[in-house]
Amino acid sequence: MHYHVPWSEFCLTISQNAARRSGMLTRPQLGGVRHFHLPSFAARFQAAGFAVLLYDNRNWGDSDGLPRQESNPALQQTDYYDAFNYAICLPNVDRHRMVYWGTSFSGGNVLHAAAVDKRIKAAVVQCPAVSGETRSLAFKDRIPALFDDRARIVVGEERGRVPQIAPDLESAKRGDAAVMFPDLHAYESMKGIPELGARWENYVTEQTQLHMLLFEGHTVIHRISPTPLLMVIPGNDVTVKTASQLMAYEKAREPKEMLYLEGCGHFDIYSGAAFEQNIRVQIDFLKRKLDIQEERL
Repeated sequence: MHYHVPWSEFCLTISQNAARRSGMLTRPQLGGVRHFHLPSFAARFQAAGFAVLLYDNRNWGDSDGLPRQESNPALQQTDYYDAFNYAICLPNVDRHRMVYWGTSFSGGNVLHAAAVDKRIKAAVVQCPAVSGETRSLAFKDRIPALFDDRARIVVGEERGRVPQIAPDLESAKRGDAAVMFPDLHAYESMKGIPELGARWENYVTEQTQLHMLLFEGHTVIHRISPTPLLMVIPGNDVTVKTASQLMAYEKAREPKEMLYLEGCGHFDIYSGAAFEQNIRVQIDFLKRKLDIQEERL
């Protein structure tokens, strides 16, 4: 499996002459690619003195793997371990100050990975997917068809696809399209991904939905302790319900911290004033928990 690591895009920035830097392993949300909102986070972390490994998930973007644009959380969770093993072999990365970072679906993957991997010194998740059961309510009527799709795959037929966002503005305004994220907020946020130069199409495989059914980060979040956890929760998230994120946070054990962004939607935390507040809190949290002194940076 080859994961595309974008050396030319500052996502991994390690100076041969610098002091050893804390390492952060980051990757995109469900249906996203590394170009989508994440370079701004990587740049700010890098400016604060962290080395950032930002990569496309398997089967997505510039990483290889088949089937294309299929997400399997069980595999993506263990990919964090491989990314860790790769990053600590790079010059000037401090293997004793490593962090798992994830957003949305990848935030849910971090909950699982951090529950098991005690080599890391902190975990940061924002708007994390915490309950496949809750998320699957949006497509509960289609679950039987997912097994039919699997049967067709076995006999060599093409995999079924589900659009990620509505096909047009009017459908998004109505919110009634048969897509993963039918709301206007998702449409306005994701429609511009192809313009970023990313390898991306507007679909996930139907089997992605099947994989999501048992994606229950809230059941393992308590096991992250004693690793410090920061959870960023948008106050008006309709993609991953705010209430489900708060429920998961309550199950986490100390040490834990929460940034609650009042009135923010799922995609609001990536830009504007919400982003500025978000990134400041994340950098402060990491410097405190990793015991990083300003002179080291």
